[in-house]
Amino acid sequence: MKTILLGMALAFSSSAFATVNDNDTLIVESPRQVKIITNDSLQHIEVLGSKDNPSYRYVNTIQLVDSNYVSTSSINEKTWDFSIAGFNKSKSSNKKVEFAMRLAFGFNNAPGMPHEADLQPFKSWEIWWVIADWVYKPWRNNHAFSVGVGVDWRNYRITGDQRFVQNNRVVTFDSYPANSNPQFSRIKVFSVNFPLTYEYDGKYFGFSVGPVVNFNTYSSLKTRYKMDGHKIADESTGVRVNPVTIDFMCSVNIYGGPDFYVKYSPCDLLRNGYGPKFKTLSFGILLR
Repeated sequence: MKTILLGMALAFSSSAFATVNDNDTLIVESPRQVKIITNDSLQHIEVLGSKDNPSYRYVNTIQLVDSNYVSTSSINEKTWDFSIAGFNKSKSSNKKVEFAMRLAFGFNNAPGMPHEADLQPFKSWEIWWVIADWVYKPWRNNHAFSVGVGVDWRNYRITGDQRFVQNNRVVTFDSYPANSNPQFSRIKVFSVNFPLTYEYDGKYFGFSVGPVVNFNTYSSLKTRYKMDGHKIADESTGVRVNPVTIDFMCSVNIYGGPDFYVKYSPCDLLRNGYGPKFKTLSFGILLR
């Protein structure tokens, strides 16, 4: 039977073309994986990936009835795979437009901040949630463009002998009160942002690059220290951050793992005349 011969050819062949010939023989060049499952009444054939399209997927189910067969097949049919932490990513979709959600956990640095501030990058967290990301694949292959909308929480924490203070909305550094035990002082920024990226998603390696436009809608200061056996927290809001900043982002992924991302902004976080001048840098893991 031609369909059974197809399964045998796929199972033992490592080179072919992803085309359908006039004799109804389907040939797939360099498939990533071929599965053939046969029992008394059914034979199931599944081909994943091809030389030029890692998202290629062919499925054929043959029902054997009294030496005859009934065959149902599909090419690049959408399947629903659940992914956690970037593992088990679905590569089966060949649609032009897709929808995605992404979540990033990272750390913050502040290039240009005065050394006496003693910023602690691994105690300065970033949580970035891309709520909706529209991915457009104009050529239905490894290349894509995306535009998204998300929210971002960042804090910049210092733990030395200096703290952030705000006088007349101007952020400066000051010493802690005498005989106090400093814990931390930080600036927090909340942003609504719009990432615009080009993405390449290969069989074993992928990357994305592009700008992220941040609309910084909320900011605050918080300082904690102990004195005379009491815990003291000083808080203030309305820090004069620049309302719009732009990050340049790059992410890299190795097949089967999460993305590692870096974002850098050449813009000063605080407005001119309202505090120390420093840029922002963040890095971490992006789950998608």
